[in-house]
Parts: sequence; C-alpha cells; structure tokens
Amino acid sequence: MRIKVILDADVIADFYKNNRTGIFRVTLELFRKLTKNDKIEAFYSHLSLFHNDTSTKELDQFFIENSIKIHLANNRAKKQFLPFRKEKLFRYLYRKIGIYNYTNVKNENIFTNAEIFHSFYYPINDDIRKYTNLKKVITIHDLIPVLFPDLHFTSDLIKNIIASIGKDGFAICVSENTKKDLLAFAPDLNPKNIFVSLLAASKEHFYACDDDDKFSIIKKKYNLPDKYFLSVGTLEPRKNVDHVIRTFLKVIKENDINDLGLVLVGAKGWNYDKIFSEYENALEFKDKIIITGRVPDEDLASLYSHAHSFYYLSLYEGFGLPPLEAMQCGVATVTSNTSSLPEVVGDAGIMLQPNDVESLCETMLNLYKNEELRSFYAQRGLERSKMFSWEKSANEHIEIYKKIISN
Repeated sequence: MRIKVILDADVIADFYKNNRTGIFRVTLELFRKLTKNDKIEAFYSHLSLFHNDTSTKELDQFFIENSIKIHLANNRAKKQFLPFRKEKLFRYLYRKIGIYNYTNVKNENIFTNAEIFHSFYYPINDDIRKYTNLKKVITIHDLIPVLFPDLHFTSDLIKNIIASIGKDGFAICVSENTKKDLLAFAPDLNPKNIFVSLLAASKEHFYACDDDDKFSIIKKKYNLPDKYFLSVGTLEPRKNVDHVIRTFLKVIKENDINDLGLVLVGAKGWNYDKIFSEYENALEFKDKIIITGRVPDEDLASLYSHAHSFYYLSLYEGFGLPPLEAMQCGVATVTSNTSSLPEVVGDAGIMLQPNDVESLCETMLNLYKNEELRSFYAQRGLERSKMFSWEKSANEHIEIYKKIISN
C-alpha cells in the first residue's frame, strides 16, 4: 500500500516566475524525486497562505514543463466576478474583510484520505489543521532570523512556522545543527518528532565542466579574468562577503599579485551597502573584482569548474548549498567552521573561523601558490560530494513518512 502524501506547492507557486530562491530549489528537487518514487502516491496543494495571484492551472503547466507527474488536491482559480477589483481602494477593502481574487475548491476525498501533509517551508494553516487524519510535517531550513535578528528580517514568519508544528506535529530539518537549534529554541517540541535529511546539489546543474568552448562564452559574457577566486551567495550581511573582499585585496596588494581576480555571484539581498562600499574602496584594484549578479543555472557549472578556488565564509547556515555545489564541480573549497557547514564539507575543504583575516590570507596565498594543495582539495571535494544526492534525500523522506505514520 502506497503512502498518500499531499505536498504543499506554495513555495513553488510563489517563486517560480522570477525569484528562484534556495528554498524554491530544494522544494522543486524534492517534488521531482518524491513524485517518481513508487512508495508514495503524491498530490499537491496550492492554498496560498499569502493569497498570491497564482492558480493551479499555472502550476499544472509548470509541472508538465518540468516532467513532474502529480495529482491535484485542490483547484485554485481566479474569481470570475469581483467588482472594481483593480481599484486601489476596493483592493484594500476586500483584503480588509478577507475577500481575495482567487478561490480554492478542495477535493475533500483526497484531504480526508491522505496520510501526510508536508509543507516545505510555510506554517501549517488552520484549514489543514482541521483534518485530523493528516500527519502534519514542516521542513525547517534554519532558525537564523530568530537566532540572529541583526542578520535577517523575517523572524515573525519563522516563529509562526515553528509554532505551527505544535506538540503533535513533525519537522524535517536540513541538518543536525538546525535540529539542535530548533529544539533549543522550542524545547516543548517532542524530539522524537524531529528528523534530519541532508540536502543535495543538482547533478544536472553542478558537475565538473571541462568544456573549453562553453567557458569561452561564459568568460566573455561575465568579463572573467583567466584566474579567479569565486564566491557564490546572496549579497547580504550573513554571507560575510565584505570580509572576503577585504582579505582578497590585502593578499594581492601585499604579495604584488597581478593575475588574479575575485568573482562574486549572487543577487542583491538586503543591507548590501557594506559589500559595495568595500568594492568602491578598492580604488585602483576595482577591476580585480567582478560582480555578476544572479547567474542562470546553465552557466553555473562552467563558472564553478573554472574557478581557481571557492570561498564561502558565511557567518551561519542552515545547510549551505554553495560549498557542496563547488565541491561537486571539482573546486578546492574554503568555508567557515560554523553551524551546519562542517556537516557539508567535512574534511574535504579548508575550514576557518569566519572573521579570521590572518588565516584566510594564509589560505588564499597557499592555494594560489601551491597547485598540489589546490588539486588535493579539489579531488577531496569531488569524493565528498558523492555522499549527497536528491535520490538519497527523497528515500530518507519516505522512511521518515513511514516512521511518522507508525508513530
């Protein structure tokens, strides 16, 4: 008998059009693998916690385009008639009294017969809570907004997510460190109901790419130097990119290095002024720093693979996908020794205190000068990355579902 599981597609609906966040990518990969697993019968819901203007018709098309076969648990469509819906005042009044552009019609047979409801990020809402037959599961990615409010700005949402687990709910954390943080923050949760399944990096997008013709196009597209250090991540305070910039500049200035650049890949997050101040302060060395912005998926393997070495000195992570992506592309990886990052990198990378300038200077210089050392860590990273896969993660989820049902 297959387990009947409703997978919450709200994250996909909210971000697939223009802002494909890390949580979106994780959700999409798990949708891909879970829907192909013959041990579950998968349905998807799109109830839209925030009443966004997306329909299940749009999602159906997205799933077809991404070769995901999954049944619909509810129909979400635009209301045919809502007077003056485009007028600002009426929009405000409608929201005030709880009238929205879209309506949900649930297939009650699915909701009353399914065994698991799994949200990949958002809180379990009251509409789902009334189905006592459903075991409610939430993926917890990190607690950074509540642990370090100065490094983030969504603490209320995270608190609501954790509160919605409740005493009878379940959580799947993306690392042992996140599980530890969750239980420390919410000691009333039942530890037996909290599980861990590590993430993975897509084999389709992240691989050792030795295609010189492709890299020639990428190099021209982003104006890359022949030799470059690489950093990938959202440009925001937690990622500690300003520290990498300062240290890189110190290394090339003090050692008279002229054939090396620093490439920063990632969209602007919040409070990124400090990063761009470091860039402006580089003065005559500004041409050594290339800021690409967000890069399409199809360019990433080549960008990673042709980097001299990779740097990710994040202050705190729930998991930390970029170091795994770098290792999977065969790049010597340097990262912080904090939070979940040791679970990802292990002994396959160089791990440092995130704000230790001296150690980072020494590491950058050693990797720059010592090709044997660089090759050693590149190979170690490749081997380490084989421990992670979305197939493995999906299988772990199935085993967790079984344990939850038998609870």
